[in-house]
Amino acid sequence: MIYQLLNEMFDKGHMTVSSSELGTTLGVGSHNIRKDISCLDGVKSGGSGYDIVNLKNAIAQKFGFENQKAACVVGLGRIGTAFLEHAHNITSEFRIVAGFDSNTNRIETIKTSVSVYPAYQISETARRLNIQIAILTVPNTAAQDAANRLIDGGVKGIINFTDTNLVIRKDDVFVKNMDVTGEMRMLSALIRMDMNNSITM
Repeated sequence: MIYQLLNEMFDKGHMTVSSSELGTTLGVGSHNIRKDISCLDGVKSGGSGYDIVNLKNAIAQKFGFENQKAACVVGLGRIGTAFLEHAHNITSEFRIVAGFDSNTNRIETIKTSVSVYPAYQISETARRLNIQIAILTVPNTAAQDAANRLIDGGVKGIINFTDTNLVIRKDDVFVKNMDVTGEMRMLSALIRMDMNNSITM
């Protein structure tokens, strides 16, 4: 994503970037980059390319990144707890405000600065805290019920770390399935391609 790439470049001290640089890094044509950027208000390319700060701000305004969104973690096993432990490292665009789990013993013993609640309070708490995004790390058997509670609470986006294909009956709710195995296969293929290219060169 262009926005994430711009953040990384800015953190490394870059102040400008060209469409060809963005295209090469993202694996798309520079003309496609210019076409996408042309949809943004107030962004023009100078002699040395686009001003990174200006481009970042325009993208943030276009997609609402400038308004911090509340997020939560549902399922406080190892993965869920790891998200809570690193909640302070989440980008400023999002803030983890709650964690949920069906195991009351886990809720009572977990050490975190984030407020944690029993799973049956998901809908009520999500609505009260205006949570818009949820990270779902529950067992597969509990995934659909947890998703239903989140949606009832007004959550609009779910990052699904389970193997369950969630049934979503609302058009304004979006799910991103995190397929770790698929990502590993993709990386393996890229490594293999790179090795083959190195051999032929």
